[in-house]
Amino acid sequence: MSDSTIAEISRLLSVSFSESRQIEISDLVRFWSLELQWMEPNDAQMIIDRLLKSGWLIDDNDFLRPANGIQTMMPKLGWRPIIRAISKPPEFIISDIAPQSIEIGIKDLETIVEVIQVDSKPSENIERLPDKTEDHIPKLISLISQKSKLDNREVVRRAQRKRRSLGAITLWMALALVAREQGLDMIEIVEVIESV
Repeated sequence: MSDSTIAEISRLLSVSFSESRQIEISDLVRFWSLELQWMEPNDAQMIIDRLLKSGWLIDDNDFLRPANGIQTMMPKLGWRPIIRAISKPPEFIISDIAPQSIEIGIKDLETIVEVIQVDSKPSENIERLPDKTEDHIPKLISLISQKSKLDNREVVRRAQRKRRSLGAITLWMALALVAREQGLDMIEIVEVIESV
């Protein structure tokens, strides 16, 4: 199987397990199909079954966790899994993967940023310019989460919804709108954004 398929599965699992070391099967189906809208629920269940059978996922009393030895792959913003690649996973063999265990947890906040999706069909006429504030986005998510008492995933989900509804806005702007919606002190938010 090609390295690109292995990388695609590694990205999928890195994003999926960015906040928790283990997830219930139903929560993973819901995350892929309803929250991120990557696939239909039946397809999500089929892919989970195939990842379990091939050893990429481990079932621990109806809680899923990634196999040890999967490399953390940081997808670019707007990434979507290629369904035909992840639906035919190769057998998981540690020697095929870079010798780096997947590190997952709240401390790995940067991975959360990667679940933000841009519009599924962005205009081909719009060239994406580099966003100088991207390095500060994990800090911004953490600050909004702490001040608003929303968990990180909920902050990201709300920002994702704003990007889908408003179109071509930057990630930091979507997060700033979430902060404003929560009634947070915008001076503190702007300080984080402008600390470039």
